[in-house]
Amino acid sequence: MGKAARRHPDAKLLQLEKEFNAASDRWNAATDRTAKLDEELEERIRSLRSRLKSRLAKAEKKEEKRAAAFARAFDKVMKTQAKTVEGLAAKVRVRERDYCDDEDLEISILKSLVDDIKAMADETSKRRRG
Repeated sequence: MGKAARRHPDAKLLQLEKEFNAASDRWNAATDRTAKLDEELEERIRSLRSRLKSRLAKAEKKEEKRAAAFARAFDKVMKTQAKTVEGLAAKVRVRERDYCDDEDLEISILKSLVDDIKAMADETSKRRRG
């Protein structure tokens, strides 16, 4: 056998080293790609979070305005004197629609209804006397 035909004693090991280096390069490329995608995901999440927080803040402001308008409408109903049983029933329906476990609110509703009933009784008494 000539020198050219002879194989390097570590030919197999040298080939394995090449295969290892190629696998390492592929893995590094995959890791870089994963890192870029992770970075992109984090940036998109930050951007989305920012936009959603802004939208949420706007929605909360709108909700506050609607709640205030609701409270004003509720107060108007309770401050308007009912003159008939139908009017009393309207107040009861309003209370049922907005039932909450707020003792002060329940007392104000009851006071409104009692005041209306007293006024209706007084009016009935006046008509009977007059």
